[in-house]
Amino acid sequence: MDKDLVKSIVCRVEDWDHENVEYEVLSGGLTNLNYTVHANGSKYVLRIPGEGSEVMIDRDCELYNSKAAAQSGVSPQVICSIKPEDALVIEFIEGEVMHPETVAESSSRLEAIGRSLNQLHSGAEFKPETYVFDMIPKYRGMCGDVGAFLPYDFDWILSVVDEIAEAMERDKPRLTACHNDLLSENFIYDPEGKMWIIDWEYGGMNDPFFDLGDVCVEHPLTPEQEELLLRAYAGVVDKSRLSRMRLHKLTADVWWGMWGMIQDRISSLDFDFYTYGIRRFERFRRNYYEGQYSMWINTV
Repeated sequence: MDKDLVKSIVCRVEDWDHENVEYEVLSGGLTNLNYTVHANGSKYVLRIPGEGSEVMIDRDCELYNSKAAAQSGVSPQVICSIKPEDALVIEFIEGEVMHPETVAESSSRLEAIGRSLNQLHSGAEFKPETYVFDMIPKYRGMCGDVGAFLPYDFDWILSVVDEIAEAMERDKPRLTACHNDLLSENFIYDPEGKMWIIDWEYGGMNDPFFDLGDVCVEHPLTPEQEELLLRAYAGVVDKSRLSRMRLHKLTADVWWGMWGMIQDRISSLDFDFYTYGIRRFERFRRNYYEGQYSMWINTV
């Protein structure tokens, strides 16, 4: 990232004493560049979209959803958006950035995730609609447009997705404000025990149990821990909702597996998106064959 561009963005933030602003690179993020900024005696995060990211992300929707998530109380406040770069300045949250193992090793952190997702789903309205069974065909079309690699058994994978989609019409919950991309690094655990959620690029109205399934697939949880997450979220462990959550472990890997293959074609970032996508499809197969797919599909 051109240092002159970073300086230019910082200088366009109103109310900052631009002669006394300091910033440094903040790690994290696959498709954006992040900076910690010290200004006016406070600390902020500056997030600058990566080159080409606009192909898959509506920045106006991201800004809207970021503000809605903050209003619900689960996300830091948005200070401002800087055009035309669509850079965001966000309140800095002091806390521990999560990793798969730090979540899986702590019941309190996992329960905090469940509570925060409940607060988000019940307290925010997002745009647009990102219903997973509409997004997967959309991403399939994008894969064709850019000539993305897809695995040899992708037709079979899509047939499983179709079967899941049909089953999930039973007792279907209303769509709620969902994050849709719940990597560990998008959680920050503060000293008071609150789990904050950040980065709303892919947010939209979706099946709330997709978010829960995405948490499960991104972290090495035991079946008992998955039940703990659901109990923290819903107060009870309902068998059909548990199956819905577990089936969305499969849909999440299809969605993000295709995302990785699209990024492999369009991104200029130094990251192995191809291997990322391949591993998502491998995990899909493991969860299908080694889980209890037949039971999940019949009890959802």
